[in-house]
Amino acid sequence: MAKNLLSDLPLWDQFEEAARKRRRNPVSLLTDFMREYLERLEDQKLDNEIKSSAQQSGYDEADAVNLVRQYRLEKKNGRATS
Repeated sequence: MAKNLLSDLPLWDQFEEAARKRRRNPVSLLTDFMREYLERLEDQKLDNEIKSSAQQSGYDEADAVNLVRQYRLEKKNGRATS
């Protein structure tokens, strides 16, 4: 059913031709694009949630950098004394 709807779109012909030039099945290529798009949406959502949490915590970027540096230094010093 969806394939019939797609074949009616002028853009589909261009997409199909581009997929064939790359020796790919147009339907599986479209499926890959859709999967990647959905993954990017989830990544953006997670990124926005992290940004929101960081803003609410009161930490800024410099604080985060300092915390990471401090952690790495403590971890390095901990290994040196072991």
